Amino acid sequence: MKYLFIYPERCTGCRLCSLACSLSKFGECNPRKAAISVVRDEFEGFEFPVVCFQCQDAPCIAVCPQNALSNDEGFVKRNEDRCIGCRLCAVVCPFSAITTHGKELIQCNLCDGDPQCVKYCSTKAIEYAEETQQAMRRRKELLARVINMGK
Repeated sequence: MKYLFIYPERCTGCRLCSLACSLSKFGECNPRKAAISVVRDEFEGFEFPVVCFQCQDAPCIAVCPQNALSNDEGFVKRNEDRCIGCRLCAVVCPFSAITTHGKELIQCNLCDGDPQCVKYCSTKAIEYAEETQQAMRRRKELLARVINMGK
């Protein structure tokens, strides 16, 4: 199974990933409409992309009153016909990876297996790869780092 891997030490904060995402999803270069955002940690002095981590036990799936979210083929998918726009999924996401723009709910769907953010990241701060033991360990470290940022 493939996942997005984030390497904060490689990120320059250029935000091309956000532009590629919004262009792919909405046909416009608008980082506010991207399913990926770049966060700056002033204390640690680095920037890194935040995107849906495609959690195995995703809280967004559990909280959805319409069963509009599911984990299919390793990534969280939203059924647009079932979604009522209550935004509970965005509220419970521990990574703030589900966002809104106006009435639009924005969530990463890995571009159906061809993530555009990866293609446009010139420093390889985002990679789409198979999960190995080493990559799994790195992924867990990053998750812990992101969770602890807000504390």
